[in-house]
Amino acid sequence: MASSFALYFLLLVLVANIFYFQTSLCEDAADQALIMGICRQVQDSTFCLNTLRQNIPTHPYTPTLVTQVAISQSLQHATNNRIFIETSKASSKDKDIQNLFAICDIGYGFLITELQSATQSLPKRDFNALENSLSKCPKFVNDCQSAFGGKTTPELLDRSRKQLDLVLMANIAEGLIQK
Repeated sequence: MASSFALYFLLLVLVANIFYFQTSLCEDAADQALIMGICRQVQDSTFCLNTLRQNIPTHPYTPTLVTQVAISQSLQHATNNRIFIETSKASSKDKDIQNLFAICDIGYGFLITELQSATQSLPKRDFNALENSLSKCPKFVNDCQSAFGGKTTPELLDRSRKQLDLVLMANIAEGLIQK
């Protein structure tokens, strides 16, 4: 009985949080439409909304600004994830797991390179280079997830999911920029 009440209470809090994010995230309908249109297309819309809300304090939201934030947050997460992967690889005693982490390390190295390139392309309005860099990013994250398969840990899975959402947010927002 107590667990049913706790579950009910948790669901009420979740619904309240979603309502709060949808009603308070954007000052006007255009901002809300832009953000919701992007966040509906990723795995964790709450993570998407939180990321944009915390990193874009001013309005109006524009596709260029959202792209910039998604790229910078993706680069930050990729750097932190690569450190996690390198540390996990070094601490693992299982050679097979070390090899899987090595695959992820290489992929995240490529991901960081492409995100750095995207970071440089956006201010120059070099949309061909920007799109070329961003279009490669999901593959590097997916390759790491695929390498581990069922051997992944909950922390690595969560990190990968957030990383994939961030690169998808950047790709989606970039596609909305008027060129």
